[in-house]
Amino acid sequence: MNSAAVEKAMRDVAEEIIRPRFRSLADGDITAKSGPNDLVTVADVEAERALTPLLAGIEDIPVVGEEATELDPSLPEVLGTAPAGWTVDPVDGTWNFAHGSVEYAVMIARVEGGEADAGWILHPETGDLLRGGRSLAPEVVAGDGTVTALESVADAAERPLSQLRGMATLTFAPGPIAEGLAGFTEDVAEVTPPRMCAGWDYWDVVRGDLDFLMYFRAKPWDHAPGAAILRAAGFVVRHLDGAEYRPGDPGRPFLAARASEWEALAAAINARAGDQV
Repeated sequence: MNSAAVEKAMRDVAEEIIRPRFRSLADGDITAKSGPNDLVTVADVEAERALTPLLAGIEDIPVVGEEATELDPSLPEVLGTAPAGWTVDPVDGTWNFAHGSVEYAVMIARVEGGEADAGWILHPETGDLLRGGRSLAPEVVAGDGTVTALESVADAAERPLSQLRGMATLTFAPGPIAEGLAGFTEDVAEVTPPRMCAGWDYWDVVRGDLDFLMYFRAKPWDHAPGAAILRAAGFVVRHLDGAEYRPGDPGRPFLAARASEWEALAAAINARAGDQV
């Protein structure tokens, strides 16, 4: 796996295609997909179109892109059947990007055997790139090339729920479950709203600003990169029944947290939701 080539492709596409459009989108460059907050811009489309052959040139395996899946909804199935594949989110946090917020990202993952093998998350406006995986050390690579190792939390001591801060997005949770989970805020120190960009949510966890993430919609391009990076740093990423999150499986709710605290968080969530998740 040529991580340097992946990173170069991401940075080149960000500089040549995405950043020139930032805060410079023209009329007609933004359209809605499934709803008013689910947007796609010309930058999303052109960046994925550029990244797809670059990734295939690094390793000739299927490429599952967010925008390509809009045209062929069956495309993600290959992640559970092919020996390996790429996922691409050309502009994660498109709503933020379209509204001039720097909180957007470019995200790529390599999936092997249906599992998140390696992940890369680039924040184009800061130059920071997160990387990590089963054979890729969890690190932050700054725009000037400075590399900082992510501290492992594998042996971290358990803390009480009342001290934990996290993000839980209930937007896609069924009504009764969302109502039940509203009380989860009483079990922990704080539940913050999502940044509207998973690539920044995962960054908040690895730098210690948040202790857990809870998602109800698991599109592979949104979460395979972060799952690979978090696991490499000693976190666990599992569904609420204890099964490991796999981008090759159909999307369902999952929780990312330190191994020492995952069980207690999952038990509190299941109790609040009546074991419906």
